[in-house]
Amino acid sequence: MRLKRLLALAAGLMLTTVTAWAQQGPPQAAQMQVALTMDDLPVHGPLPPGLTRAEVAHRVLAAFKGAGVAEVYGFVNAKGLADEGDDAAQVLALWRQAGYPLGNHVYAHDDLHGHDVNAFTAAVTADEAALTQYMGPGSGKNTDWHWLRFPYLHIGETPEKRREVAAFLKDHGYRVAEVTLSFNDYIYNAPYARCMAKDDQAAVARLRKSYLDRAAESLTIGRQQAQAVYGRDVPHVMLLHIGGFETVMLPELLSLMKAKGVAFVPLAKAEADPIYATNPDTPSNGTGSLLDREMTARNLPQPAHSADPSTWLDGLCR
Repeated sequence: MRLKRLLALAAGLMLTTVTAWAQQGPPQAAQMQVALTMDDLPVHGPLPPGLTRAEVAHRVLAAFKGAGVAEVYGFVNAKGLADEGDDAAQVLALWRQAGYPLGNHVYAHDDLHGHDVNAFTAAVTADEAALTQYMGPGSGKNTDWHWLRFPYLHIGETPEKRREVAAFLKDHGYRVAEVTLSFNDYIYNAPYARCMAKDDQAAVARLRKSYLDRAAESLTIGRQQAQAVYGRDVPHVMLLHIGGFETVMLPELLSLMKAKGVAFVPLAKAEADPIYATNPDTPSNGTGSLLDREMTARNLPQPAHSADPSTWLDGLCR
């Protein structure tokens, strides 16, 4: 009888444990940390009718603030100020009024690949007047503009070129704002402007679905790449671009990321991870995200991904 009571008690404890697990669900995956960054301020891509650069910034910033994102570095091509005047200048002013920092994206989005190092570094320096104007000369909390985002994520075709640029950046107090997550969100801005000009809402709905599908996929691929290269997930940095379609999609993107367990962190916190101390001599052609380059250097197969939608997007709403 005593044995029967013990067995009954054990069965009861097991049932209680299973019931509690069922109610709580399976253990959750570790939270994914992501620093959000936005390139090509203050001017990127065509705009749909009636939308100004300043209004784009206003809506983008409202989306970030509404999602509780404490910091988003905006990377600046200062030539946009010369190209579009006060409307463009308001973008940077609004960014700073929101308490968000700015960084260097090279004066005219100058591509390091195909150009010599002296021309590239001169373009880096040319961007600094605007950064100093809007951020101040210091390097204190939320005033440090000494982060560089390479245009096109091109860090140099050869180790020699990468070493030269790395030495210049170190001498001038810069850190490189590497990227681990990107879904080429910028490719949606031009078709969105065309479709809105034609009031083709069905096409816009297709754009929205494609954008969100590829954003979700980028989170999965980023984690898969990190696991393949480092044997663990890492704090990530997502590349976004300012533009007309972001005014529509940012609230949905940020909600999607939160639903997938993403925690938004500052850029410096993410890039404090040792993986971001990159070696210019790592075998690479200098193209792509940090994880793309590291996968290539290790001869690792890239995770499966959906087809590039660029051709479809280029033909939409023509």
